[in-house]
Amino acid sequence: MRHILAVISRVCHCEAKPKQSLFLTSIIIILLFFPSISLAETKEIISEGTYNMGDGETPSVAESRALLQAKRTALEQAGTYVESYTKVENLQLTKDEIQVLASGIMEVEILDKKRTVVGDGILFWVKIKAKVNPDKIEEMAKRVKEKSVIEDYKKIQEAYDKSQKEIEELKKQLAGAKGEKEKKQVEAKITDDERLFEASQWFEKGYKYFINGEYDKTIEAYTSAIALDPNYAYAYGNRGIAYSNKGQYDRAIEDYNKAIA
Repeated sequence: MRHILAVISRVCHCEAKPKQSLFLTSIIIILLFFPSISLAETKEIISEGTYNMGDGETPSVAESRALLQAKRTALEQAGTYVESYTKVENLQLTKDEIQVLASGIMEVEILDKKRTVVGDGILFWVKIKAKVNPDKIEEMAKRVKEKSVIEDYKKIQEAYDKSQKEIEELKKQLAGAKGEKEKKQVEAKITDDERLFEASQWFEKGYKYFINGEYDKTIEAYTSAIALDPNYAYAYGNRGIAYSNKGQYDRAIEDYNKAIA
């Protein structure tokens, strides 16, 4: 596509000749009737997510869980779009790399959200608009080839899945708790699960900043993850890599040692 546009540009800037005019007209017709090779536009995806908040949970985390569901739904469509684009451009990415690429360039805007009382709980609903800019795909494709980036993406998804399963089990335990003491013990576990969930969110932000080459923001995000979970080995390790990329090797070594410990 870039080659076609370059040709058009050269033709447009030269003297008008019959053959050149005919050639330019042919190119324009091709672009109009074969959109697959025309300029790719930013993909916009509208998605929704819900989450039922129960006793012991906090509204901010419940809303984040609804937002996560909306993002995951949007990411499926974003992945399909990125896959089609990469095939046309012959970028030769694996399924995992396509998912990482899509998640890295997808920008999310919250369009609407509301809370509704349902039975003994509160239903959180979030509507988002996710944008995928094709201009960033080729540049980002080079970065997602790193093995560590793929592993980080998988760790994030595993952490979210684990948290979702645990919170549903804890809800059942809380509903069946006998006595105030048992109830408080389960509520404490819910609080702990929410803390780790928030740490995973900061880890995800750090990973996205990293593949975009924003190392200062990467460090800030991983620092926030570590503040919530001081034993977050992967966050220490990744923050160490960001420090190393900034040339701050003493801090990098310190983080590597903490990750190992």
